[in-house]
Amino acid sequence: MEASTYINRVTTPPRIANPELLAPAGDWEALRAAAANGADAVYFGLPRFNARHRATNFAADELPRIMAFLHDRNVKGFVTLNTLIFSDELPDIVDYLHEIAANGVDAVIVQDLGLVRLIKKLSPTLPIHASTQMTLTEPRGIAFARKLGIDRAVLARELSLEEIRKLTTAVKLPVEVFVHGALCVAYSGQCLTSEALGGRSANRGQCAQACRLPYEMIVDGKPRDLGDKAYLLSPQDLAAHDLIDELTAAGVASFKIEGRLKNSSYVSATTQTYRAAIDAAVAGRDFAMSKQEKRDLAQTFSRGFTPGFLEGVDHQKLVHARFPKSRGIAVGKVVGNTRRGIRVEFTEADRTLLKAGDGVVFDLGKPEEKEPGGRVWELEWTGSRTAEVMFEQDSLDLTAIPLGCTVWKTDDPALRKRLEQSYINDRPVKRVPIAVTVSGTLGGPLRVQVKDAEGHEGNAEWPGPLETARKHPLTRDTLFEQFDRLGDTPFSLGALTMDLPGGMMVPRSVLNDLRRQATESLRQQREPHYPIGEADALEQIRSTIPTRSTETSGPRITVLARTLEQLDAVLAAKPLIPIEMVYCDFEDVRRYREAVQHARTAGMPIGLATLRIIKPGEEGFLRPLLTAEPDAVLIRNLAGLDYYRQELPKAQLIGDFSLNVANEITADLLIREGLARLAPSYDLNWEQLAALVRRSNPDWYEPVIHQHMPMFHMEHCVFAAFLSTGKDHRDCGRPCDRHRIELRDRVGSGFPVGVDAGCRNTVFNSVAQSAAEYLEQMRNLGLSRFRVELLRERPEEIGPLLDHYARVLTGREDGRQTWKNLRAMNQLGVTRGTLQMV
Repeated sequence: MEASTYINRVTTPPRIANPELLAPAGDWEALRAAAANGADAVYFGLPRFNARHRATNFAADELPRIMAFLHDRNVKGFVTLNTLIFSDELPDIVDYLHEIAANGVDAVIVQDLGLVRLIKKLSPTLPIHASTQMTLTEPRGIAFARKLGIDRAVLARELSLEEIRKLTTAVKLPVEVFVHGALCVAYSGQCLTSEALGGRSANRGQCAQACRLPYEMIVDGKPRDLGDKAYLLSPQDLAAHDLIDELTAAGVASFKIEGRLKNSSYVSATTQTYRAAIDAAVAGRDFAMSKQEKRDLAQTFSRGFTPGFLEGVDHQKLVHARFPKSRGIAVGKVVGNTRRGIRVEFTEADRTLLKAGDGVVFDLGKPEEKEPGGRVWELEWTGSRTAEVMFEQDSLDLTAIPLGCTVWKTDDPALRKRLEQSYINDRPVKRVPIAVTVSGTLGGPLRVQVKDAEGHEGNAEWPGPLETARKHPLTRDTLFEQFDRLGDTPFSLGALTMDLPGGMMVPRSVLNDLRRQATESLRQQREPHYPIGEADALEQIRSTIPTRSTETSGPRITVLARTLEQLDAVLAAKPLIPIEMVYCDFEDVRRYREAVQHARTAGMPIGLATLRIIKPGEEGFLRPLLTAEPDAVLIRNLAGLDYYRQELPKAQLIGDFSLNVANEITADLLIREGLARLAPSYDLNWEQLAALVRRSNPDWYEPVIHQHMPMFHMEHCVFAAFLSTGKDHRDCGRPCDRHRIELRDRVGSGFPVGVDAGCRNTVFNSVAQSAAEYLEQMRNLGLSRFRVELLRERPEEIGPLLDHYARVLTGREDGRQTWKNLRAMNQLGVTRGTLQMV
């Protein structure tokens, strides 16, 4: 069945009656805070296979306790399995899944397409949510995920409210949207920076946050003075509490708060805020936060708040570039020095802005310079908006604090204590009303039935026999009093039905015992149960995957060119082994037709690359490939796979690295969906790549053996943000047409920035990655196709580059020597990159 079968043909998104509030938990304190402050569900990770490796996380043997705690408070629990899974790890993930299913976890959040397939065979009824790491941005990709068995899609954070509305109108699948917290500058699931620079993959939960580092902008080879702007890739935080009603009307089913690395104060404050916003939207009330509530929210964690991309792209707002970390709230400016401290003029006449015990930092306005700060020891007001702020003796060099600098309150112990009080008692705040029926006959047993609105039922019975009371007959008021004592249960008393003869005598102790038995029976009935379908699911799937090559020809090279000049140089090259195909990845897709003509004239098969991201309304970026009539399409997203297998049925479809193929199940799934071959994930080191190839058909793979790693792929445009005053492509003046940009890091490496037809930027590694030393081993695995990707290579450099790889593949040159030769050819050298074991 085609993915398009799962696309709606309606024009209005359905408004969700009771959208979910989903809160993060990186530890027990955060879990308690989320449950106590109104979260409908909590997401958390186990030690492995989750995208927040640095969080405290939870041990697998804690699952029974976690789920009991949450379900006793009518809160759902979702486990994050939102990383790529390598081939040799599949047995371990199966063990995790058995534990997850056995303990009634309400859903798993998944990135890896192959893992979805495995779960559906192992535990078919276990709900699966597609992580934002799956990079779902448009209807075709979401429909593809639904066809695999996904029950909910977590949308990319780069979508606007209008684009979300188009999606919810088009797809038959509940969607989840991030509404608060940190924003990654790169599309989730498409960031390879930590992997490229340090062997720590963001797709494996080990992001090194290179986006939060300072960079110097090099424009046309010269440094550009940006004043106090240095953190050019560090977005401000997302805050969408004032957009909840519109998002609800747009059909969003779940509102997600980011923050598994944040503390319980942050979880308390954000959960309180969005609980109130959602309740107001559901009730049809306006929602507005008080000035103090906004302060409290920012104080718990804020790099500055923006609506992110929800109100559309705004390159002047997303990244202020002045600092990369949370500073709390700005409270005033330094206006003088005193013998004991400094004099501060506050932003307003409010003496709660700063008090003894608060932490402060002084903004020097100089990127990268260590900022002075400390804890306020004493504060003496000298006017309605001015005060002398004093610190512990010798704790701070007051001479280092210049006049005019901004004072930020970074910590408020009183606020932290107040927020901690919100969850200290751990009492349920979300209770389910139950209908209680008490029945019996004279001389018979007494029966109690409790029932929730979903039809779950709990029962208890006292054998009695029921007798006529001598003094104190049982009344409805007595029954109500006894069954209203639901204490720490997740229930509240709704309806009460008394089906008893008049004048019966029942001890109160019996009623209490029956209440406890019946509600416990109901609680157990409400627990989700996910039976194991095929215990040997992994073995069954693996048995269907071919592992032998059917091709007998020798090694072949494919080449990716990014300009027409590079294409012509490739067409003119005569390496020792044939170039099987040339791919074109041009910024201007309108030149694809000309590129195809050049290749046809040279007798060379040609493939054209799709964009990595397609958003609602952007199918126009897919059509130029149709009119160019290529021999192949380099597929970089699920939308392209679904679109071109329908519109270009004769073209070969080649899956690119951005599809994140890290195990044989994912590879087999995509081959079955119509790909002829694919490039393995760039997250694989040598041993992981070898494990993937050994467990599947080597003919499926086209590893990239030379490339500049595409590190950040982002909606944020550094050209528009820092070389124009425009918000987006409509008013930026297109500085990308006139300038070349590199971002230079602290050690002097300059990272080239490219632009695609969708105005999205890719930051490339400055140093080329070469697999020359691994080519012999790759050949021994049965691999026969190898890709070389060009970036800014000049035409005269391309022939010699291809010759070197051809010589290694034909045994005429040793891979180690080639690697050394490539280092000599390239001004910046080459790296073994991700293939090297760390």
